[in-house]
Amino acid sequence: MENRAEYLLESYFANALTAVEAKELKTLLAADPGVAAEFAFQQNIAASAQLRPLSAGIQNTVWRTAAQKPFPTTAIKTSMWPRYAYAAAAAIALLIVGYLFLMPPSLQTLVAENATAFPNNLPYKNLAGETNGFSPEAINALSLYDKGNYTEASLALEPIVRANADRMDYRFYWGVSLVQNKQYSEAVTALTPVTQSQSDQAIPAQLFLGLACAGAGDKDCARTNLQAYINSPQADPKRKKQAKTVLEAL
Repeated sequence: MENRAEYLLESYFANALTAVEAKELKTLLAADPGVAAEFAFQQNIAASAQLRPLSAGIQNTVWRTAAQKPFPTTAIKTSMWPRYAYAAAAAIALLIVGYLFLMPPSLQTLVAENATAFPNNLPYKNLAGETNGFSPEAINALSLYDKGNYTEASLALEPIVRANADRMDYRFYWGVSLVQNKQYSEAVTALTPVTQSQSDQAIPAQLFLGLACAGAGDKDCARTNLQAYINSPQADPKRKKQAKTVLEAL
């Protein structure tokens, strides 16, 4: 089949024919039996595709019937099939790429992205270098936290928290370390008492408890605490945005 005929057929089935080209194709179909057979063949395929689910694929009997004679072997050429196959493959590839790039991130991914560590403002050393009542073990654990060694910090802080049940500051930084380690269920246990306290860490603890609940899959707990943090006049504006980002994804 000549390239012009292939072009006209492809344009017809793509609904891209101009009025002049439509007239040309009509004339060609009347004059060339080979083009007419190809046209009929493509029409059968198009009709079958509309009537049958795509999942049926080549097992579909209508497709197999359409591909059989009475069409003359010399009249039917397959030069157009590679183009259709390449176009279909390209379309599928675009859909896959689009899905991968456009699909929303998982909730745990959002939590990790918005759970930036809280600065350690505990005055465990004064200007004279005195430890202000902080034990050497606590100072070591908090130093690990300051260095970003959250796994080691959480392990070092846990026994200190157990031994000092009234110290919400220790408990808070233990809980934040656990959030940084993505140990969300453990962080919920650690941070819940802090949010219920009157300590200086109660408000920021609402943020990290909300993040921990979201990471653990407890959306009601996450909504309650993230919203409480957002509503607090003491909340940091930048961290409010982080809380809103996770809250909107719940």
